[in-house]
Amino acid sequence: MKRKRLAIIGAGSSGLITLKLALDRLPDWEIVCFEKGATNTGCWGSPYPGFVSTSTKYTTQFSCFRKWSCEADPSDRPSKADFFREDEYGRYLEEFVRHFELSPHIRLNTGISRVRKDCQGWSLCKDSDVEEHFDSLVICTGLAAKAKLLDTDIPCLHPGNHLVENQTVVILGGGESAADIAHRLADLSLGNTVYLSLKNGIRVSPRYHPIRGVPSDFLRNRLMLSIHPDIRNVIGQKFVEARIRHQELFEKFFKANPSGGSKSSDTVAKRKHWDAKLTARAKDKLFNTFHTKSDDFLDDVAEDRIQIIGSPIEGNYRRYSDFDGTAEMEIMPDALVPSIGFTSGIDEICQGEIRVRDFHLGVLHVEHDDLFLVGYTRPIIGNIPTISEMQARYVTGIIAGKVERPPNITALHAAGRKRVESDFPQLNTETIYPVEMIPYCDGLARIMGTFPSFRNVGSLRRWMKIQLSPASTTHYLDEDFSPEETGNETVHSPWIITALLVVVSILTLPYLLLCKPGRQGI
Repeated sequence: MKRKRLAIIGAGSSGLITLKLALDRLPDWEIVCFEKGATNTGCWGSPYPGFVSTSTKYTTQFSCFRKWSCEADPSDRPSKADFFREDEYGRYLEEFVRHFELSPHIRLNTGISRVRKDCQGWSLCKDSDVEEHFDSLVICTGLAAKAKLLDTDIPCLHPGNHLVENQTVVILGGGESAADIAHRLADLSLGNTVYLSLKNGIRVSPRYHPIRGVPSDFLRNRLMLSIHPDIRNVIGQKFVEARIRHQELFEKFFKANPSGGSKSSDTVAKRKHWDAKLTARAKDKLFNTFHTKSDDFLDDVAEDRIQIIGSPIEGNYRRYSDFDGTAEMEIMPDALVPSIGFTSGIDEICQGEIRVRDFHLGVLHVEHDDLFLVGYTRPIIGNIPTISEMQARYVTGIIAGKVERPPNITALHAAGRKRVESDFPQLNTETIYPVEMIPYCDGLARIMGTFPSFRNVGSLRRWMKIQLSPASTTHYLDEDFSPEETGNETVHSPWIITALLVVVSILTLPYLLLCKPGRQGI
């Protein structure tokens, strides 16, 4: 009998985890992963000098390949050691490939120029114009392929380009890539004049929180996420505003040991001013807006190395409003950095015939039951690699026949599209599928029967640890779940915060029961 064939396009983090799980679950299939580059690290292999990830090592590692715990001690930790730095995540992926012996299944330097549906599956045309046929296809080419083009005669830099010197540069956008490039270009040794152009305010979350001085990831637990989003948004907004105004009190009361305590009082005051101002101007609800965890740029703003301005006026990239919208200003930039959205790699290989919006849950194509996406879901708070692991479990489970494809997928998808467009009116949901990471992953886990409910966990102590320790995809009861590691995890949320969350959960239980379920991405 002829073996079935599965093609995976892309050997970055999403493609590699899909390949590993496909090999585990589809032993009778021939599985090939195509990668146009020379390495299997995707965009993580050679990031810019000084790169620091915005999610911690603990929350970004794959459940099936764990190397870090959440036992960080804020009083005895090198600066930013909880995060991936330089090419550290790329080396993690290389070790992942070696450990699971994935190389024989990866074809490097093999780009796919065209994908088309045929009567039996999918035909992939390689750069050499040679076609290969596959029964199923998983696209893992990712979101950040190319920055959107601007209609202007001003030279544009991609956020990943080499840095310029002694130039006036305007960065357009307020996401993490925009904040990072602004911070890099504002280095005093480069001699640049740097402007950050924002349409609205932005949410800036600190990498290290004034509560306990631990990474913000470590304070986000399932007890917090169990509160209905409507209530959590209101409480979260007030909490963020209080954290900005009273950071020193938070640090003192919760015994944080933050770095950077040598900043002048003027710098601290101006940083607070801009943090509060950017938060107040952010549109939509707190947890319904992407957070920028690249908070170093706030020091640059406070010390006048970056100037915050408003949007370009009538598409003219030499005329801008000020951030308050009360005046106009003229700037003569030597270069622009468009960081206002990206076009995905899917358009290049599918000629517009396959769209992200046509995938239920950002994973299953509504019409083609042999076509899947992994890695195109964009978390409001969270990271793409471990979401991709959950998606890959779902996809490979469906292909292996262990998970049922929804029989009413068309109706479910239509309802899901309506909910996403309502929840995220400010975002381009044609090209990305925005979610809140843990609720979305919980939804997939419920479908697959791996959700860590009290009944499934079977231990009150272990279940409580899962509720209170940092929310992570390592908590799902799949083949890689480790009861011992889960039991040893550290709870970083202070008892007083935990008590308040319990009270809020109890008081809002009627609202949770009466209202429709919150934003879960499912």
